[in-house]
Amino acid sequence: MVVTDSKNQHIADVCLILEGTYPYVTGGVSSWTHQLITSLPEFSFHLHCLIAEKDPGPWLFPRPENVIGVTNLTLGQGISENSRLERLDENEERELLDVIESFHRDLLSGSPEAFESLFGIFSGMGLSPKLFSALSSGRQAWELIQKFYKEQFAQESFIDFFWMWRTTHLPLFSLLASPVPEARLYHSLASGYAGILGVMGKLTSQRPLILTEHGLYTRERKIEIALAQWIGSGNARDDMTIRPINTSVKGFWMRIFEQLGRIVYHYSDHIITLFEGNRRIQVRDGAPVEKTRVIPNGIRIPESQEGISGRSDMDGPLSVALIGRVVPIKDIKTFIQACRIVRDQLPDVLFLIMGPLNQDPEYVTECQDLVSILGMEESLRFTGSVLVSDYLPKIDLLVLTSLSEAQPLVVMEGAVFGIPSVTTRVGACDELINGRTREDIALGPGGIVTSVGNPDETALAMLRILKDEALRKRMGQSARLRMERFYREELLFDAYRTIYREGLR
Repeated sequence: MVVTDSKNQHIADVCLILEGTYPYVTGGVSSWTHQLITSLPEFSFHLHCLIAEKDPGPWLFPRPENVIGVTNLTLGQGISENSRLERLDENEERELLDVIESFHRDLLSGSPEAFESLFGIFSGMGLSPKLFSALSSGRQAWELIQKFYKEQFAQESFIDFFWMWRTTHLPLFSLLASPVPEARLYHSLASGYAGILGVMGKLTSQRPLILTEHGLYTRERKIEIALAQWIGSGNARDDMTIRPINTSVKGFWMRIFEQLGRIVYHYSDHIITLFEGNRRIQVRDGAPVEKTRVIPNGIRIPESQEGISGRSDMDGPLSVALIGRVVPIKDIKTFIQACRIVRDQLPDVLFLIMGPLNQDPEYVTECQDLVSILGMEESLRFTGSVLVSDYLPKIDLLVLTSLSEAQPLVVMEGAVFGIPSVTTRVGACDELINGRTREDIALGPGGIVTSVGNPDETALAMLRILKDEALRKRMGQSARLRMERFYREELLFDAYRTIYREGLR
């Protein structure tokens, strides 16, 4: 279903393509999107939002004046399956399925430009009941599914393969036959389906396409598929059979998202991510190196330094904080164990875990039980959700033990207050702590980076900083200077302003 809300009939400067985020969901990407729009008032925006439900719910952000249109597209629900009596004639159906088969074979042989032929036939037919019927229940579609299965996956469960095909292809087919709002420039905030919509906009309007990836969509989908217990569980006889992942249903599913990413990379004019590690993965996954670019997230730096030069009350006990959701991916348990080691040498340190406690109640209980088992009730407190800015002036050290991050805002916020950090080596953490460019590295470290899931190493890093006041201040100053010189939010918005202006010429 496509629902459009426009303030006027003008063509927007930028069609911003979003999947499951702004303006109906809060979070880091949504906040970033709102900041981008409101900080570039000279450009008009049309939001093209991929949503899971027919009713997206209320806006969770004030609607900016320069958002002149919104289109909501419900993924995979373009046509009701009740329309199965309408059929393409046999020749039309054969032509359609031939193009789909050729697209698959060309794509897997390394030809992402094969997408143009596929898009051409879908855009010509439009999203009709006949088209959907042919793809979802047509005889020739069924024969094509069987053909791919027998060629590569005969040792796998056909039921798993069938549902994988249906789950991945029908949403894609509905996208291909859906109109994309006209705009002077297209900007997708993910690859995958949102990126495909951007490619469609570029091919239709012959206008530039920008891709920004905060997290790497293809990589995240691969991890989800690899961990999924329900995929590949239909053939109990084969549970003990070891086969290469690329010959399995999971492998085929991964390849679909991998190839969708390659299509988006191929057609994008600019491919942007937050940090160098992500950029290298993009290149490895098919992004042309000359199109890639790092634009880090920015943070607002107060004009006055008053109150942000580290902890204001130096007579009280030292304080260490982990700021984040109490969920497994933040690995709160490693932090708790590290705190216990630190307390053996510095018994007066106060430890804080600041973040919501309602997202995984079972994990919260496990963490609280661990605190009790280690006898840390007097030293470690769970604050729940708090206004972080109220606490930062009172904190000596931030710790982040996450298993996965992109570019954690909390490290940047702490750095503005002159607080050093101990972080795991994930996402952009190493760049935030030690610098990215030669000039950035020359500022010195703003903390210490440790291995994932290592309480001993984390504790040693915490002790080194907590025991040495001069080192703590020096690291805090380096962290703050790094934010001032390389992570000001104006640098982020100026970079996108330049890209937009060039694309709109």
